[in-house]
Amino acid sequence: MMRSLFGLLTAGTVGMSAVLGQFSEPYEPEWTLVATGDVIPARSVNYQMTTRKDFLWPIRDIAPLLAYADLTLINLESPLVPKCPLTNTGMVFCGDQRFVEALSFAGVDIANLANNHILNHGWEGVRETEYSLSKPGIETTGPITEGACAYQAYFCSKKVIKTVKGMKIGFAGYTIVGKKVDEEVLTSDIAQLDSQVDVLIVSFHWGREYSRLPVGEPDDPRVIGRLSVDSGADVVIGNHPHWIQGMEYYREKPIFYALGNTIFDQEWSKETKEGIITEFRFRGTNITDITIHPLRITGYGRAQLLNGKEKEEILEVFQQATSQLATTPIGN
Repeated sequence: MMRSLFGLLTAGTVGMSAVLGQFSEPYEPEWTLVATGDVIPARSVNYQMTTRKDFLWPIRDIAPLLAYADLTLINLESPLVPKCPLTNTGMVFCGDQRFVEALSFAGVDIANLANNHILNHGWEGVRETEYSLSKPGIETTGPITEGACAYQAYFCSKKVIKTVKGMKIGFAGYTIVGKKVDEEVLTSDIAQLDSQVDVLIVSFHWGREYSRLPVGEPDDPRVIGRLSVDSGADVVIGNHPHWIQGMEYYREKPIFYALGNTIFDQEWSKETKEGIITEFRFRGTNITDITIHPLRITGYGRAQLLNGKEKEEILEVFQQATSQLATTPIGN
């Protein structure tokens, strides 16, 4: 067993209250949210899906977990465009639009598009991606293609509000990779959505790649994460480093700095083949449990959930990163 900030992390579960239900309280609905790391159906992943004629191949093993949740959020870090060229190399990403069928099969509800590769095929690629995702009802956060904030990739998010069991759940997504944060614009944007919902989930693309600790490039994710909570965020989910990073609580709100890769072809290191999926259990507006589901990428793109020793090894990586955060001053 390993100590967590609010209790025990045992078999991947962070317990936040051991006594809920012992007292008579007004009814509050129970619901779940699942969030993934980077989902990048490009390069070798796209090549294999297309040549196999099996667009479920990368996601099949994790699909039951994603579909089980009331709400499922992914970070989709590749545009889905017509005639995406088949290649195993390069840094201009795209995926086949038929991958949307797999996301729908897995029960994905929201795709965050706020990241540094979504514009690899320009704003037309963003519109194509949004259109493809909209067919099965998958909504998007991040870049906006219409209205006053149109064609801004930073600090002004397309927002989603989902209703689950009478609860209004808001989603927003921002990328701060390589650009100094305009704190006034960002906090105003988050606060605006917070005023409309019961629970607010904010996604960020931030930090330095291939680092176990959150590092500012240029802004410190720990500063921005806390600023987001101060502005109304109830859960903050970070991605971009392609490594698992730790989490911390700020004002009793969880901030996960990076969930690692979920679907990608980066098999050149142990760290880039590892990821976690986070499962949040709510009662009303309160989180009652957080479960960590470790995974490993095999075959250059297929996500597989882990058990036994392999699962415990990745939980240990996550716990060590979390413990290291607790002893590292902000800004270091």
